[in-house]
Amino acid sequence: MELAFSPNNLNKLSEVQAAINKIFSLKPEIILHYPWDHAQSLIDKDFEREFDIESNLTFAFIRILLKHPKEGLISNSFKEKLEEISSIRRKNFGEWANFLNDLNNLQNDVKRALIKYSDRNRNLLDFKKWFIHKLNEREFGEYSDDAIPWEQFEFYTAIGSAYLRKMMVSWMKADGNDENDIRNMIYVQPGDKYWTLEKKWLNLARESKMTKYLYEAIG
Repeated sequence: MELAFSPNNLNKLSEVQAAINKIFSLKPEIILHYPWDHAQSLIDKDFEREFDIESNLTFAFIRILLKHPKEGLISNSFKEKLEEISSIRRKNFGEWANFLNDLNNLQNDVKRALIKYSDRNRNLLDFKKWFIHKLNEREFGEYSDDAIPWEQFEFYTAIGSAYLRKMMVSWMKADGNDENDIRNMIYVQPGDKYWTLEKKWLNLARESKMTKYLYEAIG
């Protein structure tokens, strides 16, 4: 379950409070790392974050949500700060989505050729290379292919590569929040279950033969 830093949480505050309390009552594992930091902690067991600001922000945000009166008014300054964070993230993710859409705005005959001649395994390899590149942007070239426990990133790399391939060979468009959704798949480890209502991710999981990671309600 992802707790977003969004002013939308305040629209139905009592429901959000009830959901958080229910989750905490189950004593779940709580991951405070950003996805990229979490990835590094899986690769390097000695990895430690230089700063711990995110964990403080997370618990501060939860405390505000839980302790605020259900029918009370949230201060305008708090709402404005949340909206500022949300707008920056929307802008950044929106620009990336626009870039992907422009990049994959190809002629039909080009897409048909890509369907015929491109290789899914090659797409997966390229996505893994991109993943290593993103890690090395943060750590100045520390990681190589043989240093990554790829089995721990099976779901993330399978869906990520299938997503980029789907955009390349079809007319599927990127949405602004897609990049955030894909990053959060880094948290999904072997044996975990991924729950979503978004048909895009469900379909890509099925196409990638990753249904073992999908949560299916019983009954």
